[in-house]
Amino acid sequence: MAGRFPGANTIDALWELLKQGNETTRFFTDSELDASIPASLKNDPLYVKARGVIDQADQFDAQFFGLTPNVAQLMDPQQRIFLEIAWETLEQTGYLPQHYAGRVGVFAGCGTIPIT
Repeated sequence: MAGRFPGANTIDALWELLKQGNETTRFFTDSELDASIPASLKNDPLYVKARGVIDQADQFDAQFFGLTPNVAQLMDPQQRIFLEIAWETLEQTGYLPQHYAGRVGVFAGCGTIPIT
């Protein structure tokens, strides 16, 4: 099993954060907010200038995955991280395609948790 989370690059690191009760949400100043966010939203008193940020999300190795830099740039960053985590899971099992004669696969999924 593998995963990346705000403030934790592994499941073990996430567990340590949870046990310690550490907060990993990043809060932003007005100057740090994306310029594409409409002023009406940024200035809304109910708008929370915070989100979880995954470390090194901009370090994708397109060539490793057989992608051109242009294709990788057009991909959703979440898809790039998803590929990296799937590969990390393969590495943990020891069944890397170049070292294993049989078929190899990873069951992977993602989703959102509804907030009520």
